[in-house]
Amino acid sequence: MKSTYSYQYPRPALTADTVVFGFDGREAELKILLIERGGDPYMGKMALPGGFLEIETKTDADGNVIEEKNETLEACACRELEEETGLKVNFMKEVGTFSTPGRDPRGVTVTDAFYALASPVSVRGGDDARKAMWVPLQSVLTAIDSMPSGMRFLAFDHDDIVRRAFNQLRTDICFEPVAFLLLTETFSMTQVQEIYQTILGKEFDRRNFARKVLMSGVLDRLVPVGRNVNYRLNRAKFDELKNSNRRLKLQFV
Repeated sequence: MKSTYSYQYPRPALTADTVVFGFDGREAELKILLIERGGDPYMGKMALPGGFLEIETKTDADGNVIEEKNETLEACACRELEEETGLKVNFMKEVGTFSTPGRDPRGVTVTDAFYALASPVSVRGGDDARKAMWVPLQSVLTAIDSMPSGMRFLAFDHDDIVRRAFNQLRTDICFEPVAFLLLTETFSMTQVQEIYQTILGKEFDRRNFARKVLMSGVLDRLVPVGRNVNYRLNRAKFDELKNSNRRLKLQFV
């Protein structure tokens, strides 16, 4: 008799989706990365990059599990993002779990949502994504708000995920130095301020803003070129601050 363990409860599918924010410095505009779905359900509809958790299990002749090579949900989010858009990211943060019944017409599916920060570099559609593109966040939010009751702009419940991710980002940048990850390798204080003003939707006094940002201690001041002063993120100090209790006391604005 085989000793295979039989799970007595139905199992939902697990997926991971990512809201990737990018800041376009030329237009001082926050963008998100979307894909056009190449297959059902919602073929042709815009959506967030994401997909199903990969599970690889090996069993012996009696059906006993002898090896598992299962990925984490964060690893799933990173893999799906790269497969569908070609983009790799160095920072990803969990937003929350979405499990509303009926969110996926294929069956009971629970997704873990993340947000990531990146420069809006060139992307391309891959795997089951027909296209990948950077879209102004404000235009997406406006489209979501304009949809008739019961209808959605993005596939699945991705409208809700985008909103929650943006709210999470707006909270995080007030306490953690994550906004610097939206910048290029070197940047000016003006560019930093533009990001904060764009995300938070308000303006700040230039001198007071610069003072608070520099108090974080995560920026290296570069040798001035003429009258221009640029900075670079010190990743070691950033990681130290991010992983310490001090970050809970840090308020830039």
